[in-house]
Amino acid sequence: MTRTAIPVEALDWLAVWRGVRGLILGTEAHFPARLANAGHHPFVLTDSREEVERLGQIPHVTPILARPEAIPTDPFQFEVVFVHQSLHRYDLAESLPQIARVLRPGGCLSASYLIRDDSVPWVRRLAALLRRFDPMAMKGDYGHASLDTLRESKYFKEVEDRAFRVWQRVSRDDLVALVTAQPFTANLDEEQLGHLISQVTDLYDGAVRPGEALRLPFQMICCRAWVDHEELTGPVRMPDNGLAIPL
Repeated sequence: MTRTAIPVEALDWLAVWRGVRGLILGTEAHFPARLANAGHHPFVLTDSREEVERLGQIPHVTPILARPEAIPTDPFQFEVVFVHQSLHRYDLAESLPQIARVLRPGGCLSASYLIRDDSVPWVRRLAALLRRFDPMAMKGDYGHASLDTLRESKYFKEVEDRAFRVWQRVSRDDLVALVTAQPFTANLDEEQLGHLISQVTDLYDGAVRPGEALRLPFQMICCRAWVDHEELTGPVRMPDNGLAIPL
């Protein structure tokens, strides 16, 4: 199955302005490449030297070796800090004041998660089928509950939310591959697995229109949290070297 693409309108909403100088937390290469291709100036923070080398090969992307709990730049370096699919992985008590410190006045933390939308009838039927074998099937925790932390943060008092619908084409073979990749299938014997696949393909054939493919629905949940520097425990001042980043 191909990667679920981030909609252009969602990327534009998260970036706020054209040509932004942005800091990205996380090592997924697709997101900074999309920002660079859209004319932005992305820096990527990672604590992996291997990822620094890999990210450094992406045109117009600058990697920084560090953790978000200790960002090694002067204050006011970035207009937007981006966190896609990974906010829950960080110690937000330590990271949020650091992010606030490096944001310019009027800047924002743009966080996003791409999650499957299980409200479509055929997806609900698929989930019900798989949960006969495993009650936890298709109940993955994406981590998007961490966005609530932004709404409670004293460093980001104004928060905007928006959701974008995303559709991914799914062929018959894609759906079978998705199902057989579920962990519980390793415990099925050949007859049980064959029966499950038969039910899945019947579900697909009953849901799809002739000559078309099914579309698996996702939601891109986006949040823009606007920085408030008054709550920082230490004073922050614009450095003499403007927006230079000492590495």
